[in-house]
Amino acid sequence: MSPDEYCQEKAAQSGSSFYYSFLFLPPEKRRAITALYAYCREVDDVVDECSDADLARAKLAWWRQEIAGTFAGAAQHPVAKALIPVVRQFDLPQARFHEIIDGMAMDLQYNRYPDFATLQSYCYRVAGVVGLMAAQISATAIPQRCATQKISALRFSSPTSSATSVKMRAAIAFICRWTNWRASVSLHPRSFTCVRRNPSGG
Repeated sequence: MSPDEYCQEKAAQSGSSFYYSFLFLPPEKRRAITALYAYCREVDDVVDECSDADLARAKLAWWRQEIAGTFAGAAQHPVAKALIPVVRQFDLPQARFHEIIDGMAMDLQYNRYPDFATLQSYCYRVAGVVGLMAAQISATAIPQRCATQKISALRFSSPTSSATSVKMRAAIAFICRWTNWRASVSLHPRSFTCVRRNPSGG
């Protein structure tokens, strides 16, 4: 199995509708987007499938080395190998691949986000960065402010779904404000997970 075939299989196995949208791209861009998506799936699976956080961190550290190998033309993993011509052809920055890993590492650090700034950083790393690279591959014009600032996924990853983005922004803003309020009154999250059974059966 070639690196490109591995990436295609990895992307198809995800069951995401994103994979089918790739089919409408020209062949070179389709291969590039598929390799990028497969990379995202690989590092995301590290966090999702490893019950040992230390092992997950070690695997993410290995992927950092693989990305360095990709840019040096000496990668080992099929996905990292498939990305070698992609990063050269589309001039993708190495730092953005590391930022995606940084986002996955945040999944190991937090099980809830204390404020909107931290949540925004997470969204940028796990989705906004991917959107920027996908736009670079598809030759979509990116506003200068988006290219230079740490934008959140809510403002970039779904530009064609503004209504949904507004709803998501509102929901997340509510959650963050509620979290701040909860902290101000010293209300522990377990207060909402402890269910007391009524002795009368009600």
